[in-house]
Amino acid sequence: MKHIYTLIAIIFISFSAAQAKPVITFINSYGDWSTASNWDLNRIPQHGDSIVIPQYKGVVFDKNDTLANVYIKVFGGLTIQKRMRLGGVSVIELTGTGKLNALNAQRSSEVISMNGVIKYDENAALLINGPAFATASTGVSPNGFNLSVLPVVFNGFFVTRNNNSIVLNWSTAQESNNSNYEIQRSFDGSNWSAIAIMMGAGNSTTVQQYNYTDKNMTAAVAYYRIKQVDIDGHYTFSTIKSIRSNETAASTRIYASGNTVNIEFNKEVKNPITVRIVNMSGQVVGQHTYQQAAYRITMNLNNSVKGAYVVQLSDNEGWKEVKKIII
Repeated sequence: MKHIYTLIAIIFISFSAAQAKPVITFINSYGDWSTASNWDLNRIPQHGDSIVIPQYKGVVFDKNDTLANVYIKVFGGLTIQKRMRLGGVSVIELTGTGKLNALNAQRSSEVISMNGVIKYDENAALLINGPAFATASTGVSPNGFNLSVLPVVFNGFFVTRNNNSIVLNWSTAQESNNSNYEIQRSFDGSNWSAIAIMMGAGNSTTVQQYNYTDKNMTAAVAYYRIKQVDIDGHYTFSTIKSIRSNETAASTRIYASGNTVNIEFNKEVKNPITVRIVNMSGQVVGQHTYQQAAYRITMNLNNSVKGAYVVQLSDNEGWKEVKKIII
């Protein structure tokens, strides 16, 4: 049985490498979300997790909670009893065997929202069968879930300078009914314009690589994002990258948001990365090794004391980086 859960986790990592999230899997046949022993990591899901509900398993979301940057992949059943608030870059994916339903005891509080937008409530169907998915760019309840396969899983997006040109590289781990990519640029981070369109692979389960060069770009600062458009017109966005005219994009960006430490790489990371967070007394308050670091890591510090910390990064080939942050 343990082998089955390990296999599910390995498969799921291949789909969600873009976020480099810790994988946490529900292990009992049926039970509450808020019970730590129901999960293989003996804790409840937290910010930055990839959350797997295996086939033939059922989870009841039984406690009002807010989670950021999570990827919930449902092979079995997810029942909503309390309000689930998701923020950041979060995704709920129902596979072909996955189901979402409300407990149907008090529909007004059996709600899913993403970045403040209601995706599932009493206006939606009581039961939603997969394949279906909800992201920040899908609709509002009762149409908060797109009833189709998640079109694209980004595996990385990097922006670098080459003299007066900006080079964009991105890759995908999965494509389904993908039509094209629209490269968008902004000079203020709010108003966007399309500067190029590239065709996608259509359907693929292997890594696909793409690149585009924005030539003679001399603005003081520029922002870039990728708009992925599927065959039926639905779309999703990549993360936003920025670069200034007088600097080369840093290879690693480390910063804190609340109790979450964020690490973004501006180059493909293939080696395992160990993240160690140390307080000013020299105590290690958090440590994790990411086997597939991809381009972004989020690490939550539970019950951390406000103040200064040191983030230490290292790989298995001698590379190291250290930065001080304030939480």
